[in-house]
Order: sequence, then structure tokens, then C-alpha cells
Amino acid sequence: MLAVCVLALVGTAVYRFVATVLTAAQISTAAERDRALDTAFAAYLRRQMLALSSRRAEAIHGEPHRFGGVSCDELRWIARPGSGLLTRHAAGEWNVTLTARQGDDGTYELGLRRQDVEARQTPGWLPLLPGVRGFEVRYFDAGRREWLEKWTEAQRLPALVRVKFWRAPALRPYEIVLPVSAKTPPRGGAA
Repeated sequence: MLAVCVLALVGTAVYRFVATVLTAAQISTAAERDRALDTAFAAYLRRQMLALSSRRAEAIHGEPHRFGGVSCDELRWIARPGSGLLTRHAAGEWNVTLTARQGDDGTYELGLRRQDVEARQTPGWLPLLPGVRGFEVRYFDAGRREWLEKWTEAQRLPALVRVKFWRAPALRPYEIVLPVSAKTPPRGGAA
């Protein structure tokens, strides 16, 4: 009887140990996946801000929004097919809007709304980051030396763009400060 009790205790201890190790591995894998998504998202935004043309009117535009107490700003820029649209199978220039939208389950996802500049097609949605609790964009005006929550300057670009987003269960936001290109496109073509 004593041997059976000891065996049961050892079995329970081994089961709890294995369950704890498997749970820790799942949490670690999910956290690593989220970090990789965040890093890839930051690299994508950095490339887009550096590809903006200062000669293009309204090359970048931003609007602050709050829905249900949640910051869900919009960042819009003009992109050409390729990495800006995340597809090569398109033609012309496109308005790309980075924003958060609420899903059917009540959580938000960060994604791109893409529509051709002439608005011939209905906007398409491309989800990028799930589980977003908020999304905030600020623009640094070098002339005024301050961060603005809205960018409406059609003829010039901000010096920097700061993007913050909150993902569950993290309490602190993931923050990216992006330099904006001041380059001009080559003659004879758009950027």
C-alpha cells in the first residue's frame, strides 16, 4: 500500500512537472512569435517611411481616432506595387492606410486598408498584427519642434513618425520612432 502511494505521488509530481514545462514552452513560443511579428512590422514601416517622396503632395497623412476609449489612429501614405502594398500584382499608385479595426470577437487587429488612388476599386483589408489593444501615431514637426497628433501638411513631410501599439497581455506599448525620407524622386518618375 505504501509503495502504491509513493508511486502515485511520484506520478503526480512528474505529471505536474511535464505540464508546467509544456505550458512554459507554449508561452515562450507565443512570445517569440509576437516579438518576431513586431520586429517585422517595424522593419516594414521603416522601409515605407524612407521611401516617401517629399515632392509628392499628400505623400503622408494622419488622423487621430478613439473608438470606445481605445486609440485607433490612422497613418496613410501613397505606395506603389511591391513592398509598400505587400503585393506586386497591382498597377499604379495606391493609398495605403495603416489602422486598427475591431474583429467579430471584440479584439482589434492592426492592418492595411489598400485602395487605388483613383478609387476604382473597393478598399481591401490586409491584417498584419492580431491582438492589438490600441494604436497611436504622432508626427514630429521639425519647424515647430513638437509632436503632433495629426499631420495634414500636403506639401511637406514630418521629420519623424512615432508609432505605438499595445498588444495583450503586455502593459507597455511597443514603440517605433521612424525617420521620414526627405529625398526627391528621380526625374521622369514617381517614388
